Amino acid sequence: MTTEKLNIVPVKLESESDPTPSPTSRGPLRPVCVIQANHCKISFYPGVKPQLLQAVIRELNRNDS
Repeated sequence: MTTEKLNIVPVKLESESDPTPSPTSRGPLRPVCVIQANHCKISFYPGVKPQLLQAVIRELNRNDS
């Protein structure tokens, strides 16, 4: 009998007040914002929290100088 090491990843689910259809029923998601800097491309999709977008832009500006 072999034993495999399992990784347990904690997840927090947030409930949404207004349910949206699944992405497969609407077709492929299109990014609402794309940032290309240095040698990376960062895409943000519908539902991204503004705080996350602001934090990424701040970090890019901090590392740019």
